[in-house]
Amino acid sequence: MRNSRADVVIVGGGIVGCATAYYLARRGVQVTLLERRSIGSGATGRSGGGVRQSARVSEEMPLAKESIALFPTLSDELGIDIEYTRAGNLRLVEMVDHVRPMQVDILRQQDLGLDVRWLEPQDVREMVPALRRERIFGASFCPTDGHCNPFRLVTGFSQAARRAGVELLTGCEVRSIRQTDSGHAFVEAGDWLVRARTVLIAAGFGSEALCRRIGFESPLANMRYESLITEALPSLFTQMFGVAGGDLFFRQTRHGGVHFGGGLIEEAEDVATTAKNLQLAAEHLVRLVPALEQASLLRTWGGLDPSTPDGMPIIDRLNENVMLATGFCGHGLAIGPVVGQLVAEWIAGGDGAKPALLAPFRRNRFEGWLQTKWTPSGSFEAALATDTTHTTQRGGSTLAAPGAFGSMVSIEEDGLDGADGPRSLLINPSVCTGCRMCEMACSIHHEHLARPTQLRIKVAYASDAFYTPITCIHCEEAYCLESCGFDALERAGPGEIVRVIDEYCIGCLLCVDACPYGGITFVEEKDTVVKCDLCGGDPACAQYCPTGAITFAPLSTAAWERVKKNAVENVEWIGRGLA
Repeated sequence: MRNSRADVVIVGGGIVGCATAYYLARRGVQVTLLERRSIGSGATGRSGGGVRQSARVSEEMPLAKESIALFPTLSDELGIDIEYTRAGNLRLVEMVDHVRPMQVDILRQQDLGLDVRWLEPQDVREMVPALRRERIFGASFCPTDGHCNPFRLVTGFSQAARRAGVELLTGCEVRSIRQTDSGHAFVEAGDWLVRARTVLIAAGFGSEALCRRIGFESPLANMRYESLITEALPSLFTQMFGVAGGDLFFRQTRHGGVHFGGGLIEEAEDVATTAKNLQLAAEHLVRLVPALEQASLLRTWGGLDPSTPDGMPIIDRLNENVMLATGFCGHGLAIGPVVGQLVAEWIAGGDGAKPALLAPFRRNRFEGWLQTKWTPSGSFEAALATDTTHTTQRGGSTLAAPGAFGSMVSIEEDGLDGADGPRSLLINPSVCTGCRMCEMACSIHHEHLARPTQLRIKVAYASDAFYTPITCIHCEEAYCLESCGFDALERAGPGEIVRVIDEYCIGCLLCVDACPYGGITFVEEKDTVVKCDLCGGDPACAQYCPTGAITFAPLSTAAWERVKKNAVENVEWIGRGLA
């Protein structure tokens, strides 16, 4: 066993670990960096290369803005061309029901001081002629965003760190982190035993296991993403691209290859690629850029991103000796340089020097209330706060049935305050903003992930200006239950809601056809049906609707009849694919 000493041990050779090592060394701190494989072999070297501020959660925006300001000079500072291109980021809208959420989120980002704007379809086509015009309904555009070569970026930081005096040890997997009464920690990795006062875990998808070894549970899930690159092609575009559905990104590299990825992002423990995801991404890209239909693929690869339930990283101290910087949810490349700066400042200056910009990323935030915001990446911002800022049940002057695009149910007229019927979800489209926070609350409650899949509630758009959530109204007739011949639906007792038993569902869709209210849906990826179960009597959509458009209250007989009438009318909108 070889022994070594350092002021700080950093576990992980990705962008955060290498940047922190570099900035600590510049402050005169003695650093040893341990990487179990090679520099950039984890999420950083496998990333999409986006350098963006746009489509980020509000708490990350200040970090992103400061980090992006560093990129124009990083090639000179690090002594390596990181192939940085600042040509903007377009988030393409391919469906009419994504127009309003995108525009709402642009306003949020503008309020935070970001230069981002809405582009009409003709503006997008003029900016990028290579895009198929009939596929685009508009886009958000941030001109100060860009992209770079992720592997060259992390290599630049590691080499600059080594020149500044950092000891880089690769092929060293950390087996244990032991703390002593003297206030130091011993890190055992490979055939090395390194003593230091501070240990920073920045090990990407390996961070959770390391945390568990020293007695800390972290709410991390490793999500697999997959990427492809084509042969070198003539210049088609210079911008970085994403889509509102969140299932595709693409850019053209300095050398002409089109780097893209997408498909279904799923929890996994290995980086193996799947034929299904690669095909989904390739077919999606060709639909948008027909010139790529005959392009040859050179390479495919997969990666794992440690993700948190709220879509934000954890950057915090675990105890006296150990700090954690992980859970960057697939968008850590761009903020890695400034995170490295700030963590180095914190370590070098002590807890009294903790930068204010890192305050939102404390590890204990998951003990608080959940709030959600739609982001145009097709994912959601789910901000967790310890104060009670969640929306409680509150009524307005009118309440509408789920999916009611037309008539309203008046509280005064129907006497909801004195109703003694079962509590039901009531929706008021007049105060709905189309933000889709209800969809995200549903996703996190049922899946513990900030991803819009297998939803029990969905926002339908009658037009760009008129939209409303649609969910199961839990009708007393239970048409779905009567139609199922496979015991895949059950009701515990009289008046109880109908629930889906996944393992019995064969996907025959008889229940979907039988429901006149549009409240039960087939999920292709899951190969089963899903429907609202009222979250055990405390529906997340009602809790976290920011405008009070969704409430959970008893219905009078008259209100109940109006609910059913309006729900039937809304099946038409679902049939048009607007949900």
